[in-house]
Parts: sequence; C-alpha cells; structure tokens
Amino acid sequence: MGKRGPNTPESKAAVRHNAIKHGLTADAPVIPTELLADWERFLAGIIASYEPVGRLETEHATTIASLMWRRRRVARFEVAVIAANMETTEEDLQIAQAYGAGTLSKGPLPSIPPQTVAQHQQRRILPPPEDLDKIMKYEAHFHRMQLQTQHELEALQARRKGEHSPLARVDFTGPPLP
Repeated sequence: MGKRGPNTPESKAAVRHNAIKHGLTADAPVIPTELLADWERFLAGIIASYEPVGRLETEHATTIASLMWRRRRVARFEVAVIAANMETTEEDLQIAQAYGAGTLSKGPLPSIPPQTVAQHQQRRILPPPEDLDKIMKYEAHFHRMQLQTQHELEALQARRKGEHSPLARVDFTGPPLP
C-alpha cells in the first residue's frame, strides 16, 4: 500500500492548516449577528499574516485573531449605543418639555424644532458614561491581551529561527491623562 496524503510540496502547502482550521472554528468567537464565514476569512488572513509554524504558534495567531475580532465587536457596540442614543433625542426632549409643562399625561407630546433636535443629537455623539466605561474597559483589555500575545508569538518565532528574543518586554503605556 502506497503512502497516503499529500506527497508534493504544493499539496502539502495546500492542506497545511486543514486540521487547525477545522478545529479552530469549533471555538469560533462568532455571535448570532455575525457570520462564521466572515470569521473564517478573518482568521485565515491573520494566520497567513503571521505564517505560524506548529501548533503553539498557530494557537497564538488564533488568539490574536480572536482578540482582534472581539475588539471589532466593541467598536460595533459603541456605534450601536451612540446611534440608539441619538435616535431617542426627539422623544427625550418631548418628554422633558411635557414634564416641565405638567402635560406629560394629558395628551400628545409637544413638537420639537428639527434644529433643536439636531443640536441635542450633537451632544450625544459619545456614549453615556456607563457605556463609555464598558467600551473603554473592554477595548483596553483586548488591546493589552493582543499586544501580549503578539509579543509572545514574535518571541516564539524568533527562537525558532535561532534569533535572539528578549526575556521581557516593558509596556510604557499607562492610563490616559486627565
């Protein structure tokens, strides 16, 4: 019986990540509003960019992709929060005006001039403080984890190639200035 599987360098390259790819999609960080195919393309692009060799390097590249994917979700959350907050501007102003006039429960809400609504919407281009705190917390966490994993991957790749890799890296970033 002959040897099974890929025999040529080209066929070996073509199937190089098959087991990894199929194993990784089982743990895909995809939520119902996202597409698995989009994640798979994103993951493949990140893995191709890092050109990992072996399981450990591939795991690090996959972790980086997952963190980047999740950071993108935080950005989408920020946009959704701002959009929802801006969409309620007119109704919030109507309720506030009716409450102030003592007519909140006495009929239709007052009309608000469009320019007033637009002015107030500009004040809502940042998320409310509780959402902004969440966004900043998650974005910072994912960013730190991504940098740490990238440094670990780079060190692994350097050692594999016989190059010097630093034993420690120092992150000089700190909290934002007041």
